[in-house]
Amino acid sequence: MVPIIKDKPGYIRPTSFADACTKSSTTLLSVRMQRGLPSLVGWVKGKLIELFTFLGVFDIVTEYQVQMLAARICAKYHYWTTTELDYAFVTIMDGKYGKLFQHKHDDNNTTINPQDIIEALNKYEQDMLAERGRQDDERRRAEEIRKAAEEAKKPLGLEGWKVYCEKNGLDPATHRIQSVDMSQHDVNQVLYKTEEERKMAERKFYRQDRRKEQK
Repeated sequence: MVPIIKDKPGYIRPTSFADACTKSSTTLLSVRMQRGLPSLVGWVKGKLIELFTFLGVFDIVTEYQVQMLAARICAKYHYWTTTELDYAFVTIMDGKYGKLFQHKHDDNNTTINPQDIIEALNKYEQDMLAERGRQDDERRRAEEIRKAAEEAKKPLGLEGWKVYCEKNGLDPATHRIQSVDMSQHDVNQVLYKTEEERKMAERKFYRQDRRKEQK
């Protein structure tokens, strides 16, 4: 069986969705690639034992159930970060996504259904992804504001022309932008990349002219 891996000393569990989504960028998959699957499963296994002990069902859960559930979580939610998964266990402890019931088969056989944990994690994921989306929107808006502020600082008009010349080693008093003599160019080649594009444009304008005549 895989040994239990505990949190590093001084680790503080996340207290909110925002905290969980920003506290770490290390995904379960990256932990698996860097430290190996046994290390990852061992850490999740420790979290499950902590959860089952808190809920008072650890004595009726088998070692096999814990191990298989930990392995399933590592595979199914590999794109979660470690703090996102940790906060999921916190919310399950708080009863946010339902209760974990004991299933009594007979007088001597009582256990839990591990599927209840997976169902709770699936519900948690919806709220967690919503928080990720909210944070992405905030970062996008902040980036747009930053770019707009930078654009506003750029000189325009004559001042912009002077800055351009200065950066390119030109004299703004004498430098002129080279004009293009269109009489030396084939207009069709300028407007259309291929002969087929030119023909399609001609047919389009022809149809528009016919409609105007019919009106």
